[in-house]
Amino acid sequence: MKKLITIFSLLAIMLFSISTAFATDYNLKNIHTLAIYTPSYKPSALSIERKAKLPNAPELITPDMLTDVIFKVAKEDEVTYTLLSDKDVIQNIKATTGTDITTLSNREALAIYKENIKNYADAYVIFTFANDSRVVMFADVYDAKDNHWICSYQIIGGDTEDDNLENYSMFMHKFFRTLTIQSQK
Repeated sequence: MKKLITIFSLLAIMLFSISTAFATDYNLKNIHTLAIYTPSYKPSALSIERKAKLPNAPELITPDMLTDVIFKVAKEDEVTYTLLSDKDVIQNIKATTGTDITTLSNREALAIYKENIKNYADAYVIFTFANDSRVVMFADVYDAKDNHWICSYQIIGGDTEDDNLENYSMFMHKFFRTLTIQSQK
């Protein structure tokens, strides 16, 4: 019986590791401009160890590299809405309010960002990449007007997935395709 439960659990994990998305009653067709908040990223211990030991190891991934992947994939997938980078939003906030939020604490900067994002975008997405026992990507989409949560998206890589830009690119393709499909419903 224990073997049967173990086998069933492993099968369930494999099936559900593809992706999940949960949406609210928000009409995703209302998104014409989507701001991309700088991704939160935690490198895998294996990537850090490889970089320390091997001189020719791949470069460690940075949030800027992930942002570049997001924009590249959006262009490849021909998303129908305009994407704004954090840098664009930060420059716009500085131009209109005179406040450079890059000089503030994270808490203060996020508060000013949330207060002003409605002037530049319809929604914003916060990506989080984690590398514990598996590679995981979370995307939380918020309404820029009132900062209320719209939907979440999660993709969990398999045991053999690696902490690299190719996997994150694949995750982004799945995210944008899911968001596009959801907005067409």
